Amino acid sequence: MGRRLRPRSSGSARSAPSPRRAPPSGPGCRRRSSPPPPGSTPRAGPPANAKHLSSRFQATNDRFGRAFAQIAAKEGFKRPATLAFNTASGIGNTEGFAKAWKAQGGSLTKAVVYEPNQPSYRSEPQSVLDTKPDVIAMGSYVADTPIILREWHQTGATNKFILPDWAINASTVASLEEDVLSHGITVESVANEGSTAFAGFDALDRKAMAAPGRSNTYAAMTYDMIVPLALAVEAAGPGADTAAVNARIIGLSGPDGEVVSSFAQGRDALKGGRKIIHDGASSVLGLDQPGDVPPDFSAYLFKGKRFERQYVVKI
Repeated sequence: MGRRLRPRSSGSARSAPSPRRAPPSGPGCRRRSSPPPPGSTPRAGPPANAKHLSSRFQATNDRFGRAFAQIAAKEGFKRPATLAFNTASGIGNTEGFAKAWKAQGGSLTKAVVYEPNQPSYRSEPQSVLDTKPDVIAMGSYVADTPIILREWHQTGATNKFILPDWAINASTVASLEEDVLSHGITVESVANEGSTAFAGFDALDRKAMAAPGRSNTYAAMTYDMIVPLALAVEAAGPGADTAAVNARIIGLSGPDGEVVSSFAQGRDALKGGRKIIHDGASSVLGLDQPGDVPPDFSAYLFKGKRFERQYVVKI
Protein backbone atom coordinates (compact mmCIF):
# COMPACT_ATOMS: atom_id res chain seq x y z
CA MET A 1 0.00 0.00 0.00
CA GLY A 2 2.95 2.24 -0.44
CA ARG A 3 4.93 3.87 2.30
CA ARG A 4 4.38 2.21 5.66
CA LEU A 5 5.23 3.04 9.23
CA ARG A 6 5.93 -0.29 10.84
CA PRO A 7 6.65 -3.94 10.00
CA ARG A 8 3.95 -5.68 8.01
CA SER A 9 1.41 -7.60 10.02
CA SER A 10 -1.62 -9.67 9.17
CA GLY A 11 -3.94 -7.08 10.68
CA SER A 12 -5.05 -3.66 9.48
CA ALA A 13 -2.04 -1.80 10.86
CA ARG A 14 0.20 -0.07 8.36
CA SER A 15 3.51 -1.76 7.69
CA ALA A 16 7.16 -0.87 7.24
CA PRO A 17 8.46 1.76 4.76
CA SER A 18 8.70 0.58 1.17
CA PRO A 19 11.02 2.07 -1.47
CA ARG A 20 8.16 1.91 -3.93
CA ARG A 21 6.24 4.63 -2.14
CA ALA A 22 6.50 8.31 -3.07
CA PRO A 23 4.17 11.26 -2.51
CA PRO A 24 2.45 12.82 -5.55
CA SER A 25 5.00 15.63 -5.42
CA GLY A 26 8.10 15.36 -3.26
CA PRO A 27 9.68 17.96 -1.01
CA GLY A 28 12.13 18.73 -3.80
CA CYS A 29 9.42 19.81 -6.19
CA ARG A 30 9.40 23.38 -7.42
CA ARG A 31 8.18 25.74 -4.76
CA ARG A 32 5.06 27.71 -5.45
CA SER A 33 5.02 31.40 -4.87
CA SER A 34 2.74 32.76 -2.18
CA PRO A 35 -0.99 32.69 -3.02
CA PRO A 36 -2.33 35.83 -4.78
CA PRO A 37 -3.86 38.54 -2.57
CA PRO A 38 -7.61 38.27 -1.91
CA GLY A 39 -9.65 39.69 -4.75
CA SER A 40 -6.87 39.35 -7.32
CA THR A 41 -7.19 37.23 -10.45
CA PRO A 42 -4.48 34.57 -10.85
CA ARG A 43 -2.93 34.18 -14.29
CA ALA A 44 -4.54 31.28 -16.12
CA GLY A 45 -2.32 28.52 -17.47
CA PRO A 46 -3.01 25.96 -20.20
CA PRO A 47 -5.54 23.21 -19.47
CA ALA A 48 -4.03 20.23 -17.68
CA ASN A 49 -3.07 17.42 -20.07
CA ALA A 50 -4.82 19.18 -22.96
CA LYS A 51 -3.37 16.78 -25.56
CA HIS A 52 -4.20 13.68 -23.48
CA LEU A 53 -0.62 12.44 -23.65
CA SER A 54 -0.72 10.86 -20.21
CA SER A 55 -3.02 9.27 -17.66
CA ARG A 56 -2.44 9.36 -13.91
CA PHE A 57 -3.39 6.42 -11.73
CA GLN A 58 -2.10 7.91 -8.46
CA ALA A 59 -4.30 10.28 -6.48
CA THR A 60 -3.68 13.96 -7.13
CA ASN A 61 -3.15 16.38 -4.25
CA ASP A 62 -6.58 17.84 -5.02
CA ARG A 63 -8.14 14.42 -4.51
CA PHE A 64 -6.27 13.97 -1.24
CA GLY A 65 -7.82 17.29 -0.18
CA ARG A 66 -11.26 16.05 -1.15
CA ALA A 67 -10.71 12.93 0.95
CA PHE A 68 -9.59 15.14 3.86
CA ALA A 69 -12.90 17.02 3.60
CA GLN A 70 -14.96 13.82 3.66
CA ILE A 71 -13.04 12.55 6.68
CA ALA A 72 -13.44 15.89 8.47
CA ALA A 73 -17.20 15.73 7.91
CA LYS A 74 -17.38 12.09 9.02
CA GLU A 75 -15.46 12.92 12.21
CA GLY A 76 -17.89 15.77 12.97
CA PHE A 77 -15.51 18.72 12.67
CA LYS A 78 -17.09 22.14 12.15
CA ARG A 79 -14.25 24.67 12.30
CA PRO A 80 -11.37 23.55 10.08
CA ALA A 81 -8.26 25.54 9.19
CA THR A 82 -5.42 24.67 6.81
CA LEU A 83 -1.64 24.80 7.15
CA ALA A 84 0.52 24.07 4.09
CA PHE A 85 4.19 23.82 3.19
CA ASN A 86 4.91 26.24 0.34
CA THR A 87 5.09 23.77 -2.54
CA ALA A 88 2.61 22.77 -5.21
CA SER A 89 2.03 19.49 -3.37
CA GLY A 90 1.50 21.03 0.07
CA ILE A 91 -0.76 23.80 -1.14
CA GLY A 92 -2.55 21.38 -3.48
CA ASN A 93 -3.66 19.29 -0.49
CA THR A 94 -5.08 22.23 1.44
CA GLU A 95 -6.63 23.99 -1.56
CA GLY A 96 -8.34 20.71 -2.49
CA PHE A 97 -9.64 20.44 1.06
CA ALA A 98 -10.88 24.06 1.09
CA LYS A 99 -12.68 23.66 -2.22
CA ALA A 100 -14.41 20.43 -1.17
CA TRP A 101 -15.26 21.73 2.31
CA LYS A 102 -16.81 24.91 0.93
CA ALA A 103 -18.80 22.84 -1.58
CA GLN A 104 -20.32 21.08 1.45
CA GLY A 105 -21.42 24.48 2.78
CA GLY A 106 -18.57 24.94 5.25
CA SER A 107 -15.93 27.62 5.71
CA LEU A 108 -12.37 27.83 7.02
CA THR A 109 -11.27 29.68 10.11
CA LYS A 110 -7.92 30.42 8.42
CA ALA A 111 -5.56 29.22 5.65
CA VAL A 112 -1.81 29.62 6.24
CA VAL A 113 1.19 28.79 4.02
CA TYR A 114 4.62 28.37 5.64
CA GLU A 115 8.16 28.35 4.26
CA PRO A 116 10.48 25.31 4.57
CA ASN A 117 13.70 24.68 6.46
CA GLN A 118 12.84 26.59 9.62
CA PRO A 119 14.13 25.50 13.04
CA SER A 120 10.76 26.57 14.45
CA TYR A 121 7.30 26.97 12.95
CA ARG A 122 5.70 28.38 16.07
CA SER A 123 4.32 31.59 14.54
CA GLU A 124 2.40 29.99 11.66
CA PRO A 125 0.55 27.34 13.72
CA GLN A 126 -0.14 29.95 16.40
CA SER A 127 -1.80 32.24 13.85
CA VAL A 128 -4.06 29.31 12.94
CA LEU A 129 -4.74 28.39 16.57
CA ASP A 130 -5.79 31.97 17.30
CA THR A 131 -8.93 31.24 15.22
CA LYS A 132 -9.79 28.23 17.46
CA PRO A 133 -10.14 25.50 14.82
CA ASP A 134 -11.28 22.03 15.83
CA VAL A 135 -9.13 20.44 13.09
CA ILE A 136 -6.21 21.53 10.92
CA ALA A 137 -5.85 20.02 7.44
CA MET A 138 -2.14 19.77 6.66
CA GLY A 139 -0.07 19.91 3.51
CA SER A 140 3.19 18.99 5.22
CA TYR A 141 6.20 16.70 4.89
CA VAL A 142 8.06 14.39 7.21
CA ALA A 143 10.81 16.93 8.04
CA ASP A 144 8.52 19.71 9.25
CA THR A 145 5.57 17.72 10.63
CA PRO A 146 7.20 16.61 13.93
CA ILE A 147 8.41 20.16 14.64
CA ILE A 148 4.93 21.58 14.05
CA LEU A 149 3.21 18.90 16.13
CA ARG A 150 5.69 19.26 19.00
CA GLU A 151 5.30 23.05 19.11
CA TRP A 152 1.53 22.71 18.77
CA HIS A 153 1.47 20.38 21.79
CA GLN A 154 3.37 22.94 23.86
CA THR A 155 0.52 25.43 23.39
CA GLY A 156 -1.97 23.14 25.17
CA ALA A 157 -4.34 23.16 22.17
CA THR A 158 -6.63 20.14 21.74
CA ASN A 159 -7.63 20.27 18.07
CA LYS A 160 -7.04 17.36 15.68
CA PHE A 161 -4.91 17.18 12.53
CA ILE A 162 -5.60 15.52 9.18
CA LEU A 163 -2.35 14.74 7.38
CA PRO A 164 -1.19 12.91 4.24
CA ASP A 165 0.44 9.61 5.11
CA TRP A 166 3.83 10.68 3.74
CA ALA A 167 4.03 13.40 6.42
CA ILE A 168 4.61 10.83 9.19
CA ASN A 169 7.04 7.92 9.27
CA ALA A 170 8.56 5.58 11.86
CA SER A 171 10.99 8.26 13.05
CA THR A 172 8.11 10.66 13.59
CA VAL A 173 6.28 8.10 15.70
CA ALA A 174 9.40 7.38 17.73
CA SER A 175 10.07 11.07 18.38
CA LEU A 176 6.60 12.14 19.52
CA GLU A 177 4.52 11.22 22.55
CA GLU A 178 1.36 9.17 22.19
CA ASP A 179 -0.70 12.14 23.37
CA VAL A 180 0.54 14.10 20.35
CA LEU A 181 0.10 11.32 17.80
CA SER A 182 -3.40 10.51 19.04
CA HIS A 183 -4.52 13.90 17.71
CA GLY A 184 -3.56 12.95 14.17
CA ILE A 185 -5.57 11.31 11.40
CA THR A 186 -3.42 10.18 8.50
CA VAL A 187 -4.81 9.55 5.02
CA GLU A 188 -3.59 7.51 2.08
CA SER A 189 -5.02 6.21 -1.16
CA VAL A 190 -5.94 2.53 -1.19
CA ALA A 191 -6.74 -0.08 -3.80
CA ASN A 192 -10.20 -0.91 -5.12
CA GLU A 193 -10.38 -3.84 -2.73
CA GLY A 194 -13.94 -4.96 -3.50
CA SER A 195 -13.42 -5.32 -7.24
CA THR A 196 -13.05 -8.48 -9.30
CA ALA A 197 -9.86 -7.05 -10.80
CA PHE A 198 -8.38 -6.60 -7.33
CA ALA A 199 -9.07 -10.25 -6.49
CA GLY A 200 -6.99 -11.28 -9.50
CA PHE A 201 -4.23 -8.84 -8.64
CA ASP A 202 -4.23 -9.95 -5.00
CA ALA A 203 -3.71 -13.58 -6.00
CA LEU A 204 -0.77 -12.64 -8.24
CA ASP A 205 0.79 -10.39 -5.60
CA ARG A 206 0.55 -13.08 -2.93
CA LYS A 207 2.22 -15.56 -5.27
CA ALA A 208 4.99 -13.22 -6.45
CA MET A 209 5.63 -11.15 -3.33
CA ALA A 210 4.25 -13.32 -0.51
CA ALA A 211 2.17 -10.32 0.57
CA PRO A 212 -1.50 -9.32 0.28
CA GLY A 213 -2.40 -7.02 -2.57
CA ARG A 214 -3.56 -4.27 -0.22
CA SER A 215 0.02 -3.91 1.04
CA ASN A 216 1.09 -2.08 -2.13
CA THR A 217 -1.45 0.16 -3.83
CA TYR A 218 1.19 1.30 -6.29
CA ALA A 219 1.66 -2.21 -7.64
CA ALA A 220 -2.11 -2.32 -8.21
CA MET A 221 -1.87 0.95 -10.14
CA THR A 222 0.86 -0.46 -12.37
CA TYR A 223 -1.20 -3.61 -12.87
CA ASP A 224 -4.12 -1.45 -14.00
CA MET A 225 -2.13 0.64 -16.47
CA ILE A 226 -1.80 -2.21 -18.94
CA VAL A 227 -5.51 -2.89 -19.52
CA PRO A 228 -6.65 0.61 -20.63
CA LEU A 229 -3.59 0.85 -22.88
CA ALA A 230 -4.33 -2.54 -24.46
CA LEU A 231 -7.99 -1.64 -24.94
CA ALA A 232 -7.01 1.68 -26.52
CA VAL A 233 -4.73 -0.16 -28.95
CA GLU A 234 -7.63 -2.50 -29.75
CA ALA A 235 -10.04 0.40 -30.27
CA ALA A 236 -7.64 2.49 -32.34
CA GLY A 237 -7.17 -0.35 -34.81
CA PRO A 238 -4.28 -1.64 -36.92
CA GLY A 239 -1.65 0.90 -37.90
CA ALA A 240 -2.67 3.48 -35.28
CA ASP A 241 0.12 5.75 -34.07
CA THR A 242 0.79 6.80 -30.48
CA ALA A 243 -1.40 9.89 -30.70
CA ALA A 244 -4.34 7.85 -31.98
CA VAL A 245 -3.96 5.33 -29.16
CA ASN A 246 -3.67 8.06 -26.52
CA ALA A 247 -6.80 9.73 -27.87
CA ARG A 248 -8.82 6.61 -27.10
CA ILE A 249 -7.71 5.98 -23.48
CA ILE A 250 -9.90 8.51 -21.67
CA GLY A 251 -12.98 7.71 -23.73
CA LEU A 252 -12.55 4.01 -23.02
CA SER A 253 -12.24 4.50 -19.28
CA GLY A 254 -15.55 6.03 -18.36
CA PRO A 255 -17.16 7.68 -16.57
CA ASP A 256 -20.16 5.90 -18.15
CA GLY A 257 -20.46 2.50 -19.73
CA GLU A 258 -20.60 -1.25 -19.17
CA VAL A 259 -18.45 -2.24 -16.20
CA VAL A 260 -15.56 -4.53 -17.16
CA SER A 261 -12.74 -5.90 -15.03
CA SER A 262 -10.43 -7.48 -17.61
CA PHE A 263 -9.04 -6.92 -21.08
CA ALA A 264 -11.13 -9.78 -22.51
CA GLN A 265 -14.39 -8.32 -21.15
CA GLY A 266 -13.52 -4.87 -22.45
CA ARG A 267 -12.48 -6.15 -25.87
CA ASP A 268 -15.72 -8.09 -26.31
CA ALA A 269 -17.83 -5.10 -25.24
CA LEU A 270 -16.02 -2.83 -27.69
CA LYS A 271 -16.52 -5.31 -30.51
CA GLY A 272 -20.23 -5.23 -29.65
CA GLY A 273 -20.26 -1.44 -29.99
CA ARG A 274 -20.76 -0.81 -26.27
CA LYS A 275 -19.10 1.83 -24.10
CA ILE A 276 -17.13 0.57 -21.14
CA ILE A 277 -15.70 1.61 -17.77
CA HIS A 278 -12.83 -0.37 -16.30
CA ASP A 279 -13.37 -1.38 -12.67
CA GLY A 280 -9.71 -1.85 -11.91
CA ALA A 281 -7.62 -3.25 -9.08
CA SER A 282 -6.41 0.17 -7.92
CA SER A 283 -9.58 2.18 -8.55
CA VAL A 284 -12.57 2.54 -10.80
CA LEU A 285 -10.71 3.89 -13.80
CA GLY A 286 -13.23 6.59 -14.67
CA LEU A 287 -10.62 8.97 -16.07
CA ASP A 288 -11.70 12.62 -16.22
CA GLN A 289 -10.61 14.99 -18.99
CA PRO A 290 -7.21 15.72 -17.42
CA GLY A 291 -6.69 11.94 -17.29
CA ASP A 292 -6.99 11.41 -13.53
CA VAL A 293 -8.77 8.63 -11.62
CA PRO A 294 -10.98 8.87 -8.48
CA PRO A 295 -9.34 6.44 -6.01
CA ASP A 296 -10.53 5.40 -2.59
CA PHE A 297 -8.81 6.64 0.58
CA SER A 298 -8.34 5.22 4.06
CA ALA A 299 -8.23 7.05 7.38
CA TYR A 300 -5.81 5.91 10.08
CA LEU A 301 -5.91 6.71 13.80
CA PHE A 302 -3.10 6.20 16.30
CA LYS A 303 -3.76 3.20 18.52
CA GLY A 304 -1.15 2.66 21.20
CA LYS A 305 1.96 2.10 19.09
CA ARG A 306 0.94 2.73 15.49
CA PHE A 307 -1.56 4.21 13.11
CA GLU A 308 -4.24 1.67 12.27
CA ARG A 309 -6.71 1.75 9.43
CA GLN A 310 -10.26 2.65 10.51
CA TYR A 311 -12.41 3.15 7.42
CA VAL A 312 -12.41 3.93 3.68
CA VAL A 313 -13.95 6.95 1.98
CA LYS A 314 -14.85 7.34 -1.69
CA ILE A 315 -14.66 10.62 -3.56
